[in-house]
Amino acid sequence: MSEKKEFISKRKGITVDDTKMYMLLAFMDNALKPQLPSPLYNALYVRLCMETSTGDTDKQNEIFFNNLDQQLKDVTKHLPYRVSKSDECVNTIRHGLLLLKMKQQREAIRKQAIQLKTSAHIDNDTFVESYNNIIEAISDEQILEKTLNAIDKVAEKGDCAEEAKILKESLGILTSTFDECIEYVRKHLRGNKKLLDHLDNLMKEIRLYNIEEPLVLLSSNYGVPQNRERVVFIGCRNDQNVINEIPPTVAEKDKVKVYEALWDLNMVGNGETATSYKKPELVPEFESTKVRRAIQGEPDGRGLLFSEWSRKGRLEHRFIFDEEPFYVPNMNELDKPTKHQHMELFNHQTSLQNSTVRERLRIIASHGDYDDAKAELKEKGLESQKRNYVVLNPLGQSPTVCTMPDDFIHYSAYRPTTVREMARLQSFDDSFVFQGKRQTGGNNRQKEIPQYTLVGNAVQPLMARAIANTLLEHINEVSRKPQCEIYTSGLTNY
Repeated sequence: MSEKKEFISKRKGITVDDTKMYMLLAFMDNALKPQLPSPLYNALYVRLCMETSTGDTDKQNEIFFNNLDQQLKDVTKHLPYRVSKSDECVNTIRHGLLLLKMKQQREAIRKQAIQLKTSAHIDNDTFVESYNNIIEAISDEQILEKTLNAIDKVAEKGDCAEEAKILKESLGILTSTFDECIEYVRKHLRGNKKLLDHLDNLMKEIRLYNIEEPLVLLSSNYGVPQNRERVVFIGCRNDQNVINEIPPTVAEKDKVKVYEALWDLNMVGNGETATSYKKPELVPEFESTKVRRAIQGEPDGRGLLFSEWSRKGRLEHRFIFDEEPFYVPNMNELDKPTKHQHMELFNHQTSLQNSTVRERLRIIASHGDYDDAKAELKEKGLESQKRNYVVLNPLGQSPTVCTMPDDFIHYSAYRPTTVREMARLQSFDDSFVFQGKRQTGGNNRQKEIPQYTLVGNAVQPLMARAIANTLLEHINEVSRKPQCEIYTSGLTNY
């Protein structure tokens, strides 16, 4: 079972208008009830009632599981009395339904087990498998799988194939999202165009917003010097047109390159920290990549270089900040102004690496590819257990920025990238300060999030800006539209 198939939807009151759900339920009474076995129809009806936030969810949950208990009796009535009371598979179904019903209790136990495992640092030891088994055993997915398998085995023992099928379908309804329930309704109305059209019109009125297929956005299309894909879901109110694209702001030939994003930061050596902008080490053959651009990255002769936008800040023209950016090494110093570190440049520090590591990185960078460099590394006794190194291509975009500091090798300095350089590849302004430790490892990761992780896990600001601008355009379109007449559903004359 997938994660989305949690058996009680967490989207209550969000996807549908509670005050209009009665129209859907009335439609089902007229159009669907005659077609389905009563236990199955009741399961579908109650499951849809669970979607509303105004109803008594606990009561609806009780009704649903009472219906399942009755279905289990229908399954076992063909079995000998002794088998129906003591058979392992029957008991598995009975107890599985009870466990599913007790979701809140199971979730509390699951959270406690995870917290205990975390607090005791249980990982990579002989305890870990047992604790993971406990957590897995009380999950919805595990319980459902065992229950459904038991239903199949019981169906083989008695003359109850139809009753078993209904019970399994009801459990499927229990684990379905609201949209999957509507698809279930559509499946049983297939072939009746009039009813299907009526259902579609109903759903347009009942849904608070609509979501079509997810959008796969490539960050480099929006002025980010990085080829990173993000899956984005956009829900639009039912009075808005569905957003099915975020138009690129930068043409393929005009995309921001790594060199123009990082060139002015190339002034730190091994184990150094820069707190101000200094004269960088230029690479003449790459200088032609520097292009004046508008805020979003499109070429503009009157604009600024990507590096200049990063220094100046892309929000300065709209906002005045309450105070200058500052850095603190831990949360304890956040409320102590005397501990705030004010600098011109933040998060630009390199690790202190020994000569062996530096030579390894130089050889990999000279080959331009880790696999190509392995033969020379082996010959010189510089092999590494690390699975991957990526040499940044100054004339292209970086691959996906990750959370490990030594994944990328600087194109000319032959060192790992700094937090600030990673942030530039993500399109963060330099005024955005990443707090806390640069790196951390082991059990400390359970309570500290290092700067590299903060950078690597972030959504690219320029791509977020493009998404926000598209949303704003659609909102403005709706505000300019005349008030539309709302479709009112009829419930008769099918």
